[in-house]
Amino acid sequence: MFAYLKKKTREIKRRFWLATDSIHKRQVPLNYQPVEGRKSAKAERLVEYCLGDFSHQPVPTCSGQRRYLRQRGVLLLETSADVATTSANRSRLILDTKQIVAALINQRAKIPSGLRAWLVRGDGGGAKSDAAQGVHLTGMRPNNRRDLVLVPTSCRNRLLGPALKQQMTELKQMWVPWDKKSNTAWWGGALTGDCWNSSSSAVLTRRKFLEYFTQQPSEKVSCHLTELPMKARPVPGLKREACFSKQSAFSHKCLLLLPGNDIASGSSWYFCGNSVVLMPPPTLEHILHFEMEAWEHYIPLDPDPADVLVKLQWVIENPIKAGQIVANSHERLRWLCGDEYLWACNEVLRRIAESQTEQSPENSGQQAD
Repeated sequence: MFAYLKKKTREIKRRFWLATDSIHKRQVPLNYQPVEGRKSAKAERLVEYCLGDFSHQPVPTCSGQRRYLRQRGVLLLETSADVATTSANRSRLILDTKQIVAALINQRAKIPSGLRAWLVRGDGGGAKSDAAQGVHLTGMRPNNRRDLVLVPTSCRNRLLGPALKQQMTELKQMWVPWDKKSNTAWWGGALTGDCWNSSSSAVLTRRKFLEYFTQQPSEKVSCHLTELPMKARPVPGLKREACFSKQSAFSHKCLLLLPGNDIASGSSWYFCGNSVVLMPPPTLEHILHFEMEAWEHYIPLDPDPADVLVKLQWVIENPIKAGQIVANSHERLRWLCGDEYLWACNEVLRRIAESQTEQSPENSGQQAD
């Protein structure tokens, strides 16, 4: 009897939820000066990388279903000549800190009128989105989700464009000369990433790394845990510490960039330093990963945590090659600050808007509930 009443209560709540128009709209004035950018062959390759499946075919029109809007991690973006409108459930919109439209404005991108697409929020970069609903814009995507379109996002420390350029300038003042760095590898951050348990055997996760070096501590590896999320299991013997400074991180010859719930929050500032970045080959794509190559821009890590010591020793024994890897990573970051990068971002948005306006009114005007 109790189970029956519980089931009926859930059904009533669900009907009430679907019948309540809780969609909230927020308009963002486009009163800023966008930058056109400059076309190049590399910028065109970035466009294809971002568009994925739609690099050589029209981008599908977004359905605009209100019911779909209520699902976790979805915003609807519609623009006119002077305003961008985002629509979502009110409570989730207030809590959202990853609005891609704000990132587009901060990067001085040109948001075209007529742009209509889903903005995928939340960790995992659209892994649960429905391709049948139309185009989805996201800051990151799983390697196998080419139906998601990458756009610049500056959430957390994943900076791009002018913001990345400013960060590079500021962090250069914190560099530590190579001969004064310690022969150690450093990691700092929160114990996130448990949501990817299915891939834990294939990728070096934060938990696997911390558990290994807590049980087998090494003076060559420094672990700096700053946060233990509420639902995360603690690592026995490992305590939280105070926040760290980036300059203290740069005093180590190697920085460990390990994935959390998505790509690591420090993905841009790690590469802005003059230490070598050690990281697993990424399983999530982001504009920061565009044409990033192992052993050219970073040193890849095997799933076995002990590989950290192997790669650290290589860096210690090969300072010239290690310095070249650092220089290569700075060169690609400078490109992601420039006009060619911005042209590519603008072209991605233009192609989406143009594709939708060319489609028939029957397709572009669906408003099913």
